[in-house]
Amino acid sequence: MTINEGLALQKCLQGRLSDLRRMIIENLYDTVETWSGDKEKVIEKKVKYDPKVIDQKIVEIETALFKLDSSIKQANATSEIKTEVNIDELLKSIV
Repeated sequence: MTINEGLALQKCLQGRLSDLRRMIIENLYDTVETWSGDKEKVIEKKVKYDPKVIDQKIVEIETALFKLDSSIKQANATSEIKTEVNIDELLKSIV
């Protein structure tokens, strides 16, 4: 994997992580409203997704993001940049 591919994957995983966190907050339950025989409204909440499964997926993505970030930083630390700039000349005193 190239550094560029790793950065793109990071962005994709961060979006997925955000979606999963939002799913826990907003879409965890389906609400079903029914009326009983005596005209009483009955509200029943059914779990859409198992919170344990969502949490496990969040932990997996966070772990992958951590490993990916570490790998990118390690690759960047060993990469050499080729430049046409003479740094010694630029940083030399003018006096």
